Amino acid sequence: MLREVLFNDLYTTIIVFSLAIIVSAKLLNFNRFTDFLRLFGNSNYLRIYFKDHKFLDPFDIVLFINFCINGSLIGILTYRHFVQNLEIDALLFLKLAGILGAGALLKILLELGIGYLFNIPKLFHSYVFQQISFLNFLGVVLLPLNSLLIFGVPNNHTLLVLILVISGLILLIGLIKSIKTHQKLLINNLFYFILYLCTLEIGPYILLCKLFS
Repeated sequence: MLREVLFNDLYTTIIVFSLAIIVSAKLLNFNRFTDFLRLFGNSNYLRIYFKDHKFLDPFDIVLFINFCINGSLIGILTYRHFVQNLEIDALLFLKLAGILGAGALLKILLELGIGYLFNIPKLFHSYVFQQISFLNFLGVVLLPLNSLLIFGVPNNHTLLVLILVISGLILLIGLIKSIKTHQKLLINNLFYFILYLCTLEIGPYILLCKLFS
């Protein structure tokens, strides 16, 4: 009983902190945040804000931190449900969030490096911006879903599977939109694009599946 209370306290702290991060993003740039929430159904956000986008963009950094938090949280909940009831404390959670963030940043840097290597930096900069935007959007979507899974219907198998499916669909739609945006150039470099997909898009998820199995 005490352990569950401690877990709930930790989860409450995480959820409140994540909510504060999202509010800070809204305060940082209200108009952009409003456009960002329409990202899933409207590509104008990607077109408008890419023009002035910088690698260390404060708005994206704030929302990326939220993604790392909620991505780690759903990962922990999934592991505890399907594998084993893992003991979680604040330090372990911070380590997992840090690993997720470092992995995502490494992938981004590799993508930008590939762009410069093949002399198409603008293409990969645009692609990276789109991928970051959809990761950040996923982080915002996960916050209420994680809250529902923890406090509303704890350990509900159907809800957990639904959250995982929704997460996968958001990432898949983000990838498809990126491909459609640059389809002409990608067709001309189909071999390199397939190699990229296998290495940096599909490969990490295969590693995650093996890790959880």
